[in-house]
Amino acid sequence: MPFDVAPQSACKARCFICPSASACLIHGVAHDELQRWSAGVDSQVSLATAGKALFEAGQHATAIYTVRAGCLKSFTVDEDGNERVRGFHLPGDFIGLDALGSDAYPSTVVAVVPSQVCRMPIAQVHRLMARNPALMLRLLDRTSRELAQALTLAGDYTAEQRLAAFLLSMQQRLGAPSAAVKLPMTRRDIANYLRLATETVCRVLTRFEKQGRIRSDSKTVQVVNDRALRALAQPVGTPLACAA
Repeated sequence: MPFDVAPQSACKARCFICPSASACLIHGVAHDELQRWSAGVDSQVSLATAGKALFEAGQHATAIYTVRAGCLKSFTVDEDGNERVRGFHLPGDFIGLDALGSDAYPSTVVAVVPSQVCRMPIAQVHRLMARNPALMLRLLDRTSRELAQALTLAGDYTAEQRLAAFLLSMQQRLGAPSAAVKLPMTRRDIANYLRLATETVCRVLTRFEKQGRIRSDSKTVQVVNDRALRALAQPVGTPLACAA
């Protein structure tokens, strides 16, 4: 059963001690503004199991969320029942920005792994943005990146180019340049998101490994030849793993 806030699993967020503060919208803002933002976050919601829904497409939009820990995915379902992954949301990412101009969430969001999110009512977001133009600009920047991502997926790129861009972006968001990162999502979800067949993603990953560009073990991937992957991903231009 989807929910907007689950009282039994919600507690007051504390932005000052959040482990994902450095990736959040409010990173680096003045102390007074951080206090206002923290006061506006009305709860911290736990999604204790993979597959747990935060909200469903068409549900009345009452809040936006920031990922505190874990990973969530947003998706829609077409008339034939096929799932279409719209994005992956990692610590510091916002969820629900695409509902600020409407009354309903356009997609369903579920936990990929056990996760935590911070909830802020939309009315409170509007008040904070009106009070602080700098935060408004940061929010617009996040929104513009989401639009750029959508346009990138619509581009005519090869499977190799799409997957190279995805891996580089995930490496940047999940770990240091030389570190091995554990991808929380399945190969099937990655393929769905990149608009590729699952077999194609597996085949390209195997090819990258044989070419010495990556090392992989189950869900763990380490970029070995950063320069080669960047050259391959260059035409894509926008990191494919971003989601506001």
